[in-house]
Amino acid sequence: MYESRPGDVISLGATSWRITEITHDRVLVIPAPGQPARLPFWRGDSVGRPAELGAAVGAFTGELAALGRTEFDERCQSMGFAGFATDNLYQLLRDQREATGVVPSDSTFVVERFRDELGDWRVILHSPYGLRVHGPLALAVGRRLRERYGIDEKPTASDDGIIVRLPDSGETPPGADLFVFDADEVEPVVTAEVGGSALFASRFRECAARALLLPRRHPGKRSPLWHQRQRAAQLLDIARKYPDFPIVLETVRECLQDVYDVPALTELMRRVAQRRLRVVEVETATPSPFAASLLFGYVGAFMYEGDSPLAERRAAALALDTVLLSELLGRVELRELLDPAVVASTSAQLQHLTEERGGT
Repeated sequence: MYESRPGDVISLGATSWRITEITHDRVLVIPAPGQPARLPFWRGDSVGRPAELGAAVGAFTGELAALGRTEFDERCQSMGFAGFATDNLYQLLRDQREATGVVPSDSTFVVERFRDELGDWRVILHSPYGLRVHGPLALAVGRRLRERYGIDEKPTASDDGIIVRLPDSGETPPGADLFVFDADEVEPVVTAEVGGSALFASRFRECAARALLLPRRHPGKRSPLWHQRQRAAQLLDIARKYPDFPIVLETVRECLQDVYDVPALTELMRRVAQRRLRVVEVETATPSPFAASLLFGYVGAFMYEGDSPLAERRAAALALDTVLLSELLGRVELRELLDPAVVASTSAQLQHLTEERGGT
């Protein structure tokens, strides 16, 4: 729990509890009936919006942004929007269009640049394609910043885009060229960079625990997270010297396949190269409405750092056996192994749309 202290009253369920003690692995509370309480919060990893859902969100946003007020109201009413929600959504899209000229959609990315309160530049990529696509792209952007501009900056990815902070150097900051890559170079860059990410550190800890490489000293007792993180970091320092260490390979596979959607990112870069997806650059005096919500998440990302590796650990290249990794990852997309007819039949059965499941 973050930002909680002994004496605070928190609410869990329908009961209020007063915190009496916070130890390294647990929070001790006593009942506090009738006391005003606040909801506690925990910081966890977000699953991330799938690229398919992101495309649908972007298409819907682009459709609404292209409508006049009358057609907009009719479209929202047909979807069950209340009048208050319709007015708010229309105002949001109108303010965004006035700020950036275009509204981000499934076929249009917007790269927005503006100065922050310290005079540094913030460069934001507005995209609806979700964290599973933006996460690996942020890793590639971080590498480009180091190699091309000599800046060691950690871009922050979310479901709605990527934020990059650049120090003021007196020169025009980069724009779309910072986020556009050749389709063939994306996967190798992400594979090389993922070993120095916070995601890799946390997933390695989980993989090592599942493989019983982080046994508990006292069976039956809880092991505090900070202790697991410390032991996993020490194990990783040793394991990164061995290119074929199974847990390292499994962690990379888990990051690239289970968490990230690298094929979707590759396809987006291919669409940009084919001019089927345009990238618009704008410079604004203040953050646009879409940028405001991204900046809120940007602050939170750095306020509660967890598994971020040390700088010297990030700098150490992760040795990987590329042949074994290729065999582990495979080159055939899982969706290509599924028969579309079987998928449609299973979907209908789960929704009770077939005759044997009571459908009509």
